This record gives sequence, C-alpha cells and structure tokens, in this order.
Amino acid sequence: MSTTTVGLGVRLTAHPLQRIGAFALSSLVHRRPMGLKKLTHPLELTEADLRAANANMIRDLARTADITTSKEPGGFWLGASYLFWPNCPINTTNRKSLLGQALKDRLAQWRELPEADTVLDARCVLCDHPACGFYGKVDIPLLESSSYRNTTIPNHEGMALCRGCLLSFYALPYGCSIGGGRATALHSWDDDLLRAHTKYQVDQTRLQAVATAPKGERVSYARQLAGLSGLRGYEETVTDGVELMVFTNSNKEQDLAVHAMEQPAAEWIRALPRTSLHWLGRAHRWEKVPGRSMLARNLFDRPERVIPTVSHFLRERVLGKQGLCARTPLLSSTCSSYATKVLQVSSADLDQLDQLAVRIAQDLNTEDDKELKKFLQARKKIATLRAWLQRRSVERTLRTQEAEPFITQRQWRLLFDAEDRVFLHRDLLFIGVLNHLHELKPAWRGRDHDDVTTEDLIPDPQLDAENDQ
Repeated sequence: MSTTTVGLGVRLTAHPLQRIGAFALSSLVHRRPMGLKKLTHPLELTEADLRAANANMIRDLARTADITTSKEPGGFWLGASYLFWPNCPINTTNRKSLLGQALKDRLAQWRELPEADTVLDARCVLCDHPACGFYGKVDIPLLESSSYRNTTIPNHEGMALCRGCLLSFYALPYGCSIGGGRATALHSWDDDLLRAHTKYQVDQTRLQAVATAPKGERVSYARQLAGLSGLRGYEETVTDGVELMVFTNSNKEQDLAVHAMEQPAAEWIRALPRTSLHWLGRAHRWEKVPGRSMLARNLFDRPERVIPTVSHFLRERVLGKQGLCARTPLLSSTCSSYATKVLQVSSADLDQLDQLAVRIAQDLNTEDDKELKKFLQARKKIATLRAWLQRRSVERTLRTQEAEPFITQRQWRLLFDAEDRVFLHRDLLFIGVLNHLHELKPAWRGRDHDDVTTEDLIPDPQLDAENDQ
C-alpha cells in the first residue's frame, strides 16, 4: 500500500446524495478572506477550503460531547448522527461513559482526513480517483451494512471512496431538511437549481440546529410542500426534473422514498403567476388538508390528478348553489396551460375541445339552470354523456340549418376513443363549458374573495440568501 499526491478536491458524480453533499460543502467553508469571491460551485473548493469545511462540521458535532440525549438543548447533531451515521464513534451504546474529552477524541479520530489519498488497489467507486479507504453504512447513508453482505471479506466495509466524496457524504445532512425521523433532500441534475436550493437548505438546517423546535401539528404533505416552495423560490429556468428524496439510515430501519417531478411540471409551477397558484391551491382544498398541501402532493406524486381536482372543485361550486366560480376563466387558462406544457396535450386537440365547449355553453345558455344540471348529471358516466351529446346533436340538426355538426368525428374520438386520455379530455371539456358560460351568463357568477389566505399560500423563499455566517 502506497500513497499518492493527488490533491484534495471534490468532483460531481452520478450519486444524488453525493451531489447534494458536494454542493453543501461550498456553504460550509464560512467566510473567505476579503478580496476573494464567494464560492458558488464545489469544483472551486481548494484543499484549504475543504479542510476548513471539515473542521466546521467536526466543531458542530463536538458541541454534543457533553450531553446525554438528543432531546437536550444542543442535541440536534446527536439526533442527526443516529439518522445518518448509526454506530459512529459519538453514538455508541457506551456513550454516557465517554462524555466530554473522550468523545471529542473519538470524533477527531473518526473525522480526521488523511494527508493524501491512499492507493488501495482500488479507485473511488464514484469518481474513479484514488481512494483513501473503504467505507460502509456508518459513513454512507443507505449503504448496506457489511455484516449483512457475503460479497466482502470480514472487517472490510466494501465501498472505496476518495476524500472528496467522503466529505460530501459527511456534509449531506446540512443539505437536508431533518424532521419526523426522516431526512428530506431535493435533488436535480440541473446543477444551478441544485446549487441554489442546497445553499438555502444549509442555512435553514444550521438555524434549526441552534433553535428550539417549534411545537405544533405537522402540516399535511409537509415534505412535498417544502419541495414546491423551493421551486417557487428559484428565479432561473428549471432545465431538468427534481427528486424529493426522503430517507433514513438508522439502525431501526433503512428506507428511501423518492417523489419525482419531471422538468415540464417543475418549470411550469416555478413560473406560474402567484394569483394562478393561489387559486389552484384553493381548488385543491380538502376538508382536513390545506389546498397548498394537496397541490404539492399531486404535483410530485399524482400529476394526472391536478386537472380532475379543479374540475371537481368547479362542479361542486355549481351544485352547491354558489354559482359559477368568479375565477373560472383563470382556472380554465391555468388548466389549459398545464395540459399542454406538462401533460403534453396538443394545442390542436385542446382547440377542438374548446370549440365543442363553446357550442355546449351556447346550448346551455337558457333562462334557468335546469339544462346545466342535466349536463352535470350526464357527464358522470360515459354512457350518459354519450347519449346526451347524441341527443343534442340530433336536436341541433332538426332545429337549425347549420352545416357544421354539433360534435365532430374528431371531437367524439377525443372524448370516447382516446385510450388513457378520455377522462382528461372530458375534464378539459367540462372546465371549458363553465368558462364560456361564465362569459355568457353574468347572473350565474358567484362572488369569491380574492384575499390570499395563510392556508392556501405557498411561500416563496429567497434561495439566493448569502451564506455569511
């Protein structure tokens, strides 16, 4: 075994958690000397920067050396160590007998970086640079413990890492939101977005480490909501999708759940005007779940539910005798935008549905709302909607001399023969009908307060706050 003089540096790899940790490192150097520009990318980190970041991480952990449990003041990083580095030198079963200097000595030995990378007849499995050692579950979240593997020799942790990748995993917790027994990290292959969000999260996590956790009930789908908030605070174009990674590496359980949002949806929601976002949130409100939370859940986990949820909201408004929602045009244009930009509905198909919606709205434009309610009842089932459209088409042909049919063959196919898109097309048609009725029948319009409420508001954090602590 020999040493090499490869310099200490960080490289971005194909491992999402390593990438998050790498970007977190550039926010852990703290202040730089006057005249030097602030670091914006992990590739800019010098060996001195990385050693400074490592010293700062060690200092945070050393503050837990005199406490017995993570519930005590200053116990944040002790609790994090159980989540990220189970059985590490500072959270062993005999911890209480080592309080004070003994724990600090163990911590220093654990986190001390070699002066140079060491050639171990293996290279770093992530970046292919010379490795400095073999590591396992104690140091690398979600890596299977060596005690459960039959592919490595005894006392061999199994995963070769260089110093830069190892430091990235040590910095990972700073780039995560920690709570509820889980760590949550937002990852993207869009490096600019990842840099901005991780920089923001590092500040938030470090504040959480020194602040008293507020008591109160956790909001529904809090992790998806935080991810959505992060996207809203980003000011540039999102060029790739995002993944919300929720995980634990504790001894009690090792678990990873990934909530993904593809690039079209991520960029669409980032750029959506605030008023449109507010009303989209109101349309998603459930009895016990705030609209903002349900919207965040749908965008990350069930993007196909966004438009049906708006359709249901508008239908309930009419059936509840509140009249047409005053913001029906806004919700209609928002859904049309979502359909074309996110769900990839063609503009031509959307135009065909809108043309049919105009004819239906004109047909329903009577003195009372009886015909509208018949249409609402008919659209509940495929068979009844088909029969309603056929009847209206025949009646139109008999009472007018117009050459244009009530519903064209293409429109019929969009509603009943478009495979997995038929329900989406019907919802878009229904929203379009209400939109055109809103234009034709001012007397049917309801009154809605435009005030943005705390319940529906999705906060827009400032992701470009300076890391000058």
